[in-house]
Amino acid sequence: MAIPEHSLITDEHRAAIGRKSDPVTVTIREEDARRMRDVLGDADPRYADGTGIAPPYVIAMLGGGPRRGMPQVLPGGLLTQQEWRFTRPFRIGEQLQAISQVYDIRDRLGGRYGYSVLVTQGTDYYDAEGNHVAAAMITITQFDPKMASGRSDE
Repeated sequence: MAIPEHSLITDEHRAAIGRKSDPVTVTIREEDARRMRDVLGDADPRYADGTGIAPPYVIAMLGGGPRRGMPQVLPGGLLTQQEWRFTRPFRIGEQLQAISQVYDIRDRLGGRYGYSVLVTQGTDYYDAEGNHVAAAMITITQFDPKMASGRSDE
C-alpha cells in the first residue's frame, strides 16, 4: 500500500472528539490486584492482601477504559503513551463508573510506519458518590503494517 497523499482521518472520526461514552461499571477486584502485584513482584505492605487497598497500577486492568469507543483509522495499533492520575487509592471491592472520551486525533508523517494516526483518549473513574477517583490517558499510534519501511512485499 502506498503512503496516502492526504489524511485518512474523516469527519466521522473527528466527530468522536469530545463525545463522552456511557458509563461502564468496573469493579476493583482482589484477584486482579494480587495478579498485578505478583507480575510486578511488588511486596509493598500497603497493598498486601487484607489491607483493602489496591495498588494504583491495577488501573491497567480495569475494563471500560482504553480503546473503548476509539475511532479506528488504520488496522494496527501500539500504545505509545500512557499517563495515570489518582485522587485517592482504589478500595478492593468498590465499583467505579468509567467514562471515556477521545481528546485528539491527528496524522503523523514519517517514521518506521510512514503514515500513522495518533489517537489520544482518556477515561475518568468515579465512585458511587460521584467523586473522581482516577484518570487514565493513552495515546495509540495506529498504523498499517503494509506501509512499514523495509518491507519486501511492498
